[in-house]
Amino acid sequence: MKLTILGSGVLIPVAKRGNSGYFLQASSQNILLDGGSGTIRRMADFGLDYRTIDTICYSHMHPDHCFDLVPLLFAWKHDSLVETPRSLKIICPKGFTDYFNALMDIYGDWVLGDHVSIDIMEMEREKFALGNLSITSAKTEHTAHSLTYRFEEEQNSLFYSGDTDKCDELVESGKEAHTVILECSFPDGQKRDGHLTPTECGEIAKAMACQRLLLTHFYPEILDTDIKSSVSNEFNGEILLAFDGMELEI
Repeated sequence: MKLTILGSGVLIPVAKRGNSGYFLQASSQNILLDGGSGTIRRMADFGLDYRTIDTICYSHMHPDHCFDLVPLLFAWKHDSLVETPRSLKIICPKGFTDYFNALMDIYGDWVLGDHVSIDIMEMEREKFALGNLSITSAKTEHTAHSLTYRFEEEQNSLFYSGDTDKCDELVESGKEAHTVILECSFPDGQKRDGHLTPTECGEIAKAMACQRLLLTHFYPEILDTDIKSSVSNEFNGEILLAFDGMELEI
């Protein structure tokens, strides 16, 4: 599996850091993991073909994680290079169908062409397969329906927290994953409900016993702090700080 960081920041504009977005390429699937505003354009910046997306996994419906669905569908409708007919699978939390229908009430035929079919799969705690890839969804503490995702293919495993607070289910869901992506929003001493600090990320990674920890979703306040030092006080595995355009083999 190959992971490309499309956006490691939040909606607050910071140079070179876009909204949450990650592109996971497995042997049989091309998955957009979340996708706030600007995500699709960032794929072009990093030499990735947005037309290859076949699945989107949304962790929750906050704008910095899902706003680029409308631009994606609009581009597919008007891009002559998009293969037709085609389908898009959207894996998402409870309530997403209502959100999608509301978007279509606003944009409708402007963005959704007859050649594109949408398959929405609302999840809570489930495990299913897409080709050779196993995906497990679980709940976490951020919104009422926020999800985490665990991707496994052969001996490779990747866990994505989405936005979250520290909780038992988060730790259990990511146990012994090779690479764990955790949000790391605010510095120690500036804790906010529903988000993690560096020390909390270190504690979670240690409890998960993962091999590699990738931190992302940085608010401006945290970018001038020594994130790695705080994390390494708790976790002695590999620690990486995400940046837009970063590529990782899982």
